[in-house]
Amino acid sequence: MEEILTVDLFGETYNFKTDADASQASAIVGSIVNEVARAGDGMKGPLTENRKFIQLLVATLNIAKELAEVKKNHAELQEKLTQKSATLIEKLGGCQP
Repeated sequence: MEEILTVDLFGETYNFKTDADASQASAIVGSIVNEVARAGDGMKGPLTENRKFIQLLVATLNIAKELAEVKKNHAELQEKLTQKSATLIEKLGGCQP
């Protein structure tokens, strides 16, 4: 079921369709809004279109960095599980049907 994802940024509201359920969509919106706010922390001066763009770009880069770290950690965990599984199978004398 499609949900409408509503994002309020810089005093403007944006609506998007999503396949995520309502609670997941709400969590995604909260995460985005928090990251954009965090990216703006410490920025001085008026909220110009250029500053909005920079703030969104910094937030995007932060989210992309976090995603890359999660993917790396996932790959490392998957490799460890594969190695441990192989070791266990070897210790059990192999799995023969």
